[in-house]
Amino acid sequence: MAMRMTGMMSGMDTESIIQELVSAKRTKVDDVKKKQTKLEWKQDAWKELNTKLKNLQSKYISNMRFSSSYMKKTTAVSNSSAVSVITGENAVNGVQSLKVKRLAKTGYLTGAKMKSASNENLTALSKLSDLTGGDSIIDAGRINIKAGSKEVSLEVTADTTISDVMTKLKEVGLNANFDEKQQRLFISAKESGSSSDFSITASDSTGQSALKLLGIQTNLKEDKVAYAEYQKWADYVGTNDTETSKNMESLYQTDLQKQVDGYLTSYKDLTASIKSLNEDLKRAQDNGDDASAESIQKVVTTQQEELDRISNFINVTQVTGDDDNVTYTATAKDTLVEKVQQSYVNRANYAKSMLDNINASNNSEYATKIDGQDAEIELNGATFTNNTNVFEINGLTFTALSETKDGETVTITTQDDTDGIYDMIKGFLKEYNSIMNEMDKLYNAESASKYEPLTDDEKETLSDSEVEKYEKKIKDSLLRRDSTLSTIRSRLTSVMSSGTTVDGKQMYLSDFGIDTLSYFTAAENEKNAYHIDGDPDDENTSGNADKLKSMIASDPDTVVSFFSGLHKELYSAMSDLSKAVDGYRSYGSFYDDKKMKSDYSDYTTKIAEMEQKVNDYEDKWYKKFSKMETALAKMQSNASAITGLLGGS
Repeated sequence: MAMRMTGMMSGMDTESIIQELVSAKRTKVDDVKKKQTKLEWKQDAWKELNTKLKNLQSKYISNMRFSSSYMKKTTAVSNSSAVSVITGENAVNGVQSLKVKRLAKTGYLTGAKMKSASNENLTALSKLSDLTGGDSIIDAGRINIKAGSKEVSLEVTADTTISDVMTKLKEVGLNANFDEKQQRLFISAKESGSSSDFSITASDSTGQSALKLLGIQTNLKEDKVAYAEYQKWADYVGTNDTETSKNMESLYQTDLQKQVDGYLTSYKDLTASIKSLNEDLKRAQDNGDDASAESIQKVVTTQQEELDRISNFINVTQVTGDDDNVTYTATAKDTLVEKVQQSYVNRANYAKSMLDNINASNNSEYATKIDGQDAEIELNGATFTNNTNVFEINGLTFTALSETKDGETVTITTQDDTDGIYDMIKGFLKEYNSIMNEMDKLYNAESASKYEPLTDDEKETLSDSEVEKYEKKIKDSLLRRDSTLSTIRSRLTSVMSSGTTVDGKQMYLSDFGIDTLSYFTAAENEKNAYHIDGDPDDENTSGNADKLKSMIASDPDTVVSFFSGLHKELYSAMSDLSKAVDGYRSYGSFYDDKKMKSDYSDYTTKIAEMEQKVNDYEDKWYKKFSKMETALAKMQSNASAITGLLGGS
């Protein structure tokens, strides 16, 4: 940029002179900026209209070209408090009878209140020994938890905590919570139905004592699931333990193999650990570290004892591998087989004793158990059951809400939803009319050719409301007589007025009581809007006979054929209008979005180039005036010097 000197020597207002000289060029820049602004506004106008056209296409036209979209049905229920019904596309018209025999239930157990031996509140970490009567737990016992197809068992001792029990309950997929305020366990299945129900049983008297202490012992006269579990095991009991064991052989063989696998895993881990410890022990001994050697030796001894214990139960054979990668196999020794056999025999015998003495106890501190239950309905005389209260049958979805009374029958009536078809057609026309009216308004807008966007300097002379009003005048006229808009309007109105062929006969919207108003009746820019005769929401045609609704009721096939055919034509037309055009239009755009974007970018480049030229032109004049001022300064300096030599003042 040139050095800018004011007219100090010449006395001229060089700043004003230069600004006058470049003002014409700045005006040209402003003109291009205004064109860019108008283009930006036009883009915005098209984006808004394009969104509405695409919504019309996707929301209505795309779906309404398929006859299945009109297959709407509705179902009436005579007693909505007993059952609710959702009508699917494949529902069959007709009248059906239904009875709700039973509702689905979720298995739920509310434990009896636990009692603390110390009278202090129990927590999830409290042990069985902390409970009143907990001192009776001397030997280890076992409780069994079964939910659906999952089953686990837990060995209980005096040190077993409430948390230990909850962990096992959750392991089979149950909800379990200990309420410290109520001092009770709350247990429930995660799903309703009998197949998701659960049982908590004991394998021995110690296990039964643990259930009683925890407040989760149930009354077998009422707990059908627990009763069935005990019955299953009692059925294995033979005339002696050997026969009982044989009856359960397939059961305990699976458990036996699991135990062998578990022992083998421990065996491998212990063997590797002892080997590593012995190496550490040798290093400590070699280094004379007696304290470390003694400590390591104690651990080795303990682990060796555990290894010996495991060896009493399984025979281990090394198959392959070197010292770093050893593979073993194992088989059960008689001691383990006998142990597992006896545990199963004991459980079966205990189950039989529980059933034999079912009437011997009258414990008022039983847990409250609600058994899981399947829902059952009777539809047209046929019985259906499900683990939930929801039934999907022949296109209808029934949700049982309450059991029907003895002798009561709920009537289910399914029929074509004429209102649904009517509302869909009406909804489409409302959306179509809104867009057509807007396009007519934009196309027929008043001219604003004498109006141009304001510069920042021009806006400063006006109020905000005046600027807004001025710019609205321009924005409203941007699509006036727009050729693309004209093409869209003409194509859509042509399809709508041409109708479609139904069974070889050309039919039109007017055949269904749908038409535009007369030229003189229709409001300005609403001459392409369609109205439905008899539409109560349309003041222009509400008094006419409702031909559309009548035809939907009397001849739905013709209505569906016509409107699906019409919408196929509309969809084809709109797809063609919004297809991609290289360099001009993106796919799905009804206007030349690519061309506008490119033009806007060109304007940006052109404005930058023009502004640079204006700056260069301005700098040129500043340089010229600067040289003039410099020359005048030298002349004045020389004149002063001469005057001084001549003795002038």
